[in-house]
Amino acid sequence: MSHGRVSAALDVLATDGLAVIGTLGFFVPAAILVALVVGAVVRDRRLAAQEAEADAAEEARRHESLGDPADGDRRSAGRPTPPPAG
Repeated sequence: MSHGRVSAALDVLATDGLAVIGTLGFFVPAAILVALVVGAVVRDRRLAAQEAEADAAEEARRHESLGDPADGDRRSAGRPTPPPAG
């Protein structure tokens, strides 16, 4: 009769083992998927910030190269101003 108790104990152990495997089989891929999505969002935001910074720097360079006299640009001080159109 002790053979029946050992078999029942092994069945419970096997069932518990399968439950652990099933739980890991669900949560590990889910955790990997969440980590990939979070990584992609962080990477996208970082790239967007770099592009915005590059655009702002390019706009600043373009503004400086225009030599706007209202800004007191010394490079345009010696040049004659064109007559107004019209």
